[in-house]
Amino acid sequence: MAFTLHAPMNILFINNFRYRGGGEEFLMELLPGLAKMGATIGIVCRPDTPLASMFQNHPVKVYPIEKSGIKGISSFFEIAAIIRHGKYEIVSIQRGHDIVQAWIATLLSGVPLPLVYTVHIADFIKSQFLLNRLHNIVTISQYIVKRMEAFQPTLTGKIKVIHHGIDLDAFKPLPRMPGYIRNLFGLSSDIPLLSTSGSMWKNQIEFLDALVEIRKAIPSVRYLLLTPLADMPQLREFKNRAAALGVTDSILWLDALPKGDMPAYYADIDVAVSTFRNEGFGIWVIEALAMGTPVVAFDEGGVRDALEGCPAGFLVSDGAHGMAKEIIKILRNKELRNMMSIAGPRWVAERFSRDRMIEEYLRFFADIIKNNSNSTEKD
Repeated sequence: MAFTLHAPMNILFINNFRYRGGGEEFLMELLPGLAKMGATIGIVCRPDTPLASMFQNHPVKVYPIEKSGIKGISSFFEIAAIIRHGKYEIVSIQRGHDIVQAWIATLLSGVPLPLVYTVHIADFIKSQFLLNRLHNIVTISQYIVKRMEAFQPTLTGKIKVIHHGIDLDAFKPLPRMPGYIRNLFGLSSDIPLLSTSGSMWKNQIEFLDALVEIRKAIPSVRYLLLTPLADMPQLREFKNRAAALGVTDSILWLDALPKGDMPAYYADIDVAVSTFRNEGFGIWVIEALAMGTPVVAFDEGGVRDALEGCPAGFLVSDGAHGMAKEIIKILRNKELRNMMSIAGPRWVAERFSRDRMIEEYLRFFADIIKNNSNSTEKD
């Protein structure tokens, strides 16, 4: 049953990240949706960052506040005033480095409101002191839950999981024909195209051993890396390893794409390959599935939440050899590939829609406000 908001809900988000990463894309999906459902939403961010302008066409109140230097101290008082004047009932953060600012600001506000931490990455903040300042924790996968509970056993049973959701109108199956990506590289539709999306520290180098095996079976295969092409040690190491293995001529490179161009990317690849063993969730994996693109991933990390039991994805436990075996199977078996292409969108629609995610967060925040109100009344 759809959730309806029957009482005011005022939530202030705090995010001081300077760039537009996965956490910011998550806010772009969530905050306008919460506002559309009737919640009053505000966000504190640094001036002149993507977050400061991302919501200009949405009913989200943006508070640009400098955090660096001496202004960082005054930010505590500015946020405290925002909390009081905006009558906010929850302060929500997405990055560990914002906990201190949010915690002190809530104390200075004099308002007994809960502090909520949404954890998006497996390498969460390792501070028991700061984690104990939080009233509620929500994360995106069971994998992160287990890591947090292992670090701080007192959190066991206290962390809620709400999986990411995507816009099913933007990510939906398209006809399989040469499009933007294939035309860019001059690839016909019969050239098998594998791809991985993400920064070069996401273990793409391990796939090179699989690529060697795949090339022996299917010499025409190509492997596209969609990644920021700024120089970094992992990028140099990958290129050196590819040259040593003799597969450089099978590798294509493409700098990171705008969100709006991602559907064209998924539509042109035959198999999405997830190599990162410490993924928080892997939203790009469910985007690929929604587009009808089969996925092969290592059976580790938060990607298991997206793929376990999925008829359109394979989780591989025996390393690069196992990954090569599954990919060759998909590329050689047209009937299997078609079945996976049909099953993927259904899987995502049933489990990982943006509307489902927004509704779950709305229920989550409503329960927090209700419980905090009851607790305040008893006090």
